[in-house]
Amino acid sequence: MPEVSPSVLIIRLDGIGDALALTPLLSALRGRAIPVDVVLRRANAAIFAPAAARRIVTADFEMRSASQPNIDRIEALGRGLRGHGYSHVLVATEDPGGYRLAGAIAAPVRIGFTNGLGKPLKSLWSRRFLTTAVYRSAGLDPRGRHECEVLFQLGHSLVGDVTPAKEAPELRPLVIEGPSQSDERVAVQITDKWERIGIPLPDVVELVRRLASSAELRFLCARSEAPYAERIAAATGNAIDFFDDLIEWKAAIAAAAALVAPDSGATHVAGMVGTPVVSVFPSGRDFPLQVARWAPWAAPHRIVRAGEGWPARAADALVDLLSA
Repeated sequence: MPEVSPSVLIIRLDGIGDALALTPLLSALRGRAIPVDVVLRRANAAIFAPAAARRIVTADFEMRSASQPNIDRIEALGRGLRGHGYSHVLVATEDPGGYRLAGAIAAPVRIGFTNGLGKPLKSLWSRRFLTTAVYRSAGLDPRGRHECEVLFQLGHSLVGDVTPAKEAPELRPLVIEGPSQSDERVAVQITDKWERIGIPLPDVVELVRRLASSAELRFLCARSEAPYAERIAAATGNAIDFFDDLIEWKAAIAAAAALVAPDSGATHVAGMVGTPVVSVFPSGRDFPLQVARWAPWAAPHRIVRAGEGWPARAADALVDLLSA
């Protein structure tokens, strides 16, 4: 460890939920007054509140391309970041671009994941860019650790033997800036992620109808997913609120009485800010490990396994959650 006050850069080139899994680590670094910057994809750059990091850097290169123009872009960004004098770079991603960026920055300490014999060639390649390798399973961790716990390992030399914070009041300020006005409605995420996890539209329509029998609902959807939302609106007759940016979308989730959604970025926003969540996971033999890894972190929640009759179980889970 360098004999200077630490200054940290974290590279996380993944989706919204993946980025938010950094929140407990960011909280621990903040508690020790360690300055930290974070590299995120441009689409996720507003997912954290200003209190989470000193600076958000956007990665405008391709994550997996080994083309020379893409490598040149990564190295140019690395040269620019090198001037900030980071003592530590934490590679909290498994995308090759993240390792290349760490190598280009050339900080004294570069900590990242390798997969050992699970992916031996990739492990050898990625190890070239690191000074310290942390093992993580190539597939789902059979020990059933949450992604927040896995990422927290990267900061062990900086934060010591502490456990990741799991209290929403501590984590919320890193995601939402300032207080949010309370909304008594239950938010329902309208997203084509429902289809992507194998849930047909009629099942989502049934879910909406069952939820509406016990709660006033608000339907949230990213503008980019409007075609799917329009099909839901046509089938249910409900108006849908569209969001063009992450800040307003996060605020709507934080204000809701509860959120019902598939396992998605929305459930991880709710999980960090304390909004109660009913999260629907796809059925399959890896269901227990997926839940262990991606359940909402710090908020009260109920997990529903997709399968026959799941809309009724989700509606019942919401009633149970709100009455707890």
